[in-house]
Amino acid sequence: MNPSSTRSLGTLPALAIALSLVVPALAPAGHAAMISVTNPGFESPALADGTFNTTVLPTGWSAYGYVDVFAGRDLGVLNPATTVLYAEPVPEGSNVGVVFLLTGGPTESGLQQTLADTLQVGMTYTLNVQVGNIAPDGGSFDFTGFPGYRVDLMAGALLIASDNNTLLPGEGRFLQSTVTAVIGASHPAAGQPLGIRLVSLDGPTGIEVNFDDVRLEAVAIPEPATTSAMVAGGLLALASIRRQIRRRRREEAHAGRG
Repeated sequence: MNPSSTRSLGTLPALAIALSLVVPALAPAGHAAMISVTNPGFESPALADGTFNTTVLPTGWSAYGYVDVFAGRDLGVLNPATTVLYAEPVPEGSNVGVVFLLTGGPTESGLQQTLADTLQVGMTYTLNVQVGNIAPDGGSFDFTGFPGYRVDLMAGALLIASDNNTLLPGEGRFLQSTVTAVIGASHPAAGQPLGIRLVSLDGPTGIEVNFDDVRLEAVAIPEPATTSAMVAGGLLALASIRRQIRRRRREEAHAGRG
């Protein structure tokens, strides 16, 4: 083996150390914290397979918009197992949330929840919700079509981010809606309770939207000064290690000539 090649291998551990120090500094990552949502999978009230309940609201959720059980505008939960309403098991648990709007439209309505956590500045909030398009099953109601949906992230009475019907799940399918809100150093709703709204737009086709697996997380946005300091520190560390590598190479070259 060429002696110079042997000496050059000695720099690899040092380079690996350099990269391990510098890369994290150049790409600081925030830690995602899950925000508590009551009954995020609509498992309460519990249901037997193939049944639904629109006489009580899902635990932790309240009504939004025009809801009247005697007018065919119902909210509740559904366990579609053993039916043809969904082609695959639901995204989380056994149940899904129900927004069933047969008459009285078009008037958007749905489920909402006010959370214990409040809106904080310097945070990125990400709300993920599974949106389902129930399939026809040959029963009393024709579930063909999709009435449209909206997923809202609220702070007090203020809407801070929304997904307004950007997805179209196939019949008997779910798709994930993602809503993101980046909150800077100040915000008019800072300190207000966070809220989630799951809405059927009550469009001309379809009579029901289902929701499942509601998840909200928050990640702190690194302050510019902190990020700059970390980057500068990483670059200084890299420069120092490069100087050490060059000095080591000179010493090895000197020893080789001796």
